[in-house]
Amino acid sequence: MPLSQVLHVEDSIQRISRRMPEMRAMESLVCRVITILGRDITARLDEALQASGLAELEFRTLLTIFSRDGTATPSDLSASLAQSPANLTRITDVLVARGLITRSVSDQDRRRTLLDITPAGDKLLRELLPQMASYTTALFRGFSTEDKTRLLGDLKRLLGALDALQLHQPQAAAS
Repeated sequence: MPLSQVLHVEDSIQRISRRMPEMRAMESLVCRVITILGRDITARLDEALQASGLAELEFRTLLTIFSRDGTATPSDLSASLAQSPANLTRITDVLVARGLITRSVSDQDRRRTLLDITPAGDKLLRELLPQMASYTTALFRGFSTEDKTRLLGDLKRLLGALDALQLHQPQAAAS
């Protein structure tokens, strides 16, 4: 979504806030912009990765295995990628089918599954990393190191607040 369209989102939120003053316009706008930003960054990365045949989450999965010296367990990935086990199974199935990773049972613990990057997966990742690094560098052009550090700290603080937040669910009416 182009930045100019955020003005329409902001206008809509302001209109709602005028009709319902209890709605916090600034907080709502920040949440909406974060949502839009995440969606649009993922879409652009998917577009950049299209020629490789990888989706953004498949790339991040491969990258996470690579970051662990080429071997990871599904629970390692689940924690690092913030994905459900079911979704990770689907993603790793795709990577196994493409020959980018292998799945095996640990010799030390038969209950433990190991995911290993293959030479083809390593090669593809090394080809893609410079392109992805260039993209993220360009995205943050104009941000100082201090800006990025402050933004990251603020986003982590917001995640902490989200973790602590418990929305009150309306109680079902007694039958």
